Amino acid sequence: MAASAGKPRPFRLYAPVIREHPLQAQVAKLLTIEIAPPGKVSKHGVVWFAVDHANYAGEVPGVRVGRGIIAGLADLWFIYRGLIHCIELKAIDGALTPEQQSVAIAITIAGARVGIAMCAEDVLVCLDEWRIPRHRRTTL
Repeated sequence: MAASAGKPRPFRLYAPVIREHPLQAQVAKLLTIEIAPPGKVSKHGVVWFAVDHANYAGEVPGVRVGRGIIAGLADLWFIYRGLIHCIELKAIDGALTPEQQSVAIAITIAGARVGIAMCAEDVLVCLDEWRIPRHRRTTL
């Protein structure tokens, strides 16, 4: 019998990984405080909304693609001064899919901005770097 067979494994505490859907709900609450409710224009002229196509294919993918719904669309969209800014939310252990990479490249070539956020603070950093005005009511 091995010497370690009777010993319990050492206790290790790991920070939980926040999956993308709970992260998106958290960020939506934050953006409602910092900018305005989704689809409403802030006093600074900013509008934002979320796109969720996590299961975009469904049973008949051709129907959705035929309507222009494609895989890889960013999760958050901001419009300010006629420019579009997009943020893809990812869990800390997540990675962009090939479709997300392709759409991000196309959006960038078209002149919009694309960011990737793994937490709410990353979203605020993108907004500040893009000089999108917010209320600055939250501290993370």
